[in-house]
Amino acid sequence: MRGNVFVFVRYFLLVLIALPISFFMLYPQVLRCMRVDSSADFRQLKGISGIYVNRTATAKQETTLRQHTQAAHDRIRRFWGNKQGKASLIYCPTQDDYEQYCAGGEGAGCSVGTPWGRSYLILGPDGNNTDVIAHELCHDELFARLGWWRVKRQIPQWFNEGLALMVDYRFSSPSVWEQPDSSEQTTPFMGEKTIIPFPQRPMLKLADLETTRDFFGGDYTHTMLAYQTAVEELARWLAVVGRAGVPELANAVKIGNEFGETYRRLERVKRNSKR
Repeated sequence: MRGNVFVFVRYFLLVLIALPISFFMLYPQVLRCMRVDSSADFRQLKGISGIYVNRTATAKQETTLRQHTQAAHDRIRRFWGNKQGKASLIYCPTQDDYEQYCAGGEGAGCSVGTPWGRSYLILGPDGNNTDVIAHELCHDELFARLGWWRVKRQIPQWFNEGLALMVDYRFSSPSVWEQPDSSEQTTPFMGEKTIIPFPQRPMLKLADLETTRDFFGGDYTHTMLAYQTAVEELARWLAVVGRAGVPELANAVKIGNEFGETYRRLERVKRNSKR
């Protein structure tokens, strides 16, 4: 009996050692993110903790990054009511460096979260702007409030992406939630820049966009249609429940309520109150 216990303990310890090694072999970008503070290629932005800039960045790029990061943080506070996310931000001005920290190197930015609670936002060459930073910060805000496991297992990808698109004015208008909920004067939107056009094809079904693979697993047109479906659904929902519905939904899921039922209930209650 004692011999069986010894064998079990030995294999258990081997599994404990093998799991993290396997994880970092599959996702080397996560390990690089975790070690960015000791990397010779990056330096921490002066006066702001948790923001790491590649040494190839120019002084102008750093100044712009400060401004855009502050504006994005302010936008997240207005949208969520406060800010709880504490992700580290990693800025890579070149595509080669970006690919080292963001798997695939696609898009202007990406988010990396770990099961043990660490999170990182990586910005590529086109990511040094308020919209991209706010988009990634919104992903982190949901992660910070619900945790990695709940986000992965309970939150459909269409909601996660649609929510981030609400603070990303490349894809949506701030008037969806900034007015009348925000007491701050917002910058006029239409006429300053044009929303990125979506493909002219029938939208996808929400039920077909539940997982990350569902959302991003197709070609470029599929992904853009997925974004269109998500942004239109979240805009519709927010028009009913208001900005305050976002933290209310997150709080309900955090204490154990099922996402889908809570999402529909908040809308139903709000509609009934307006009758």
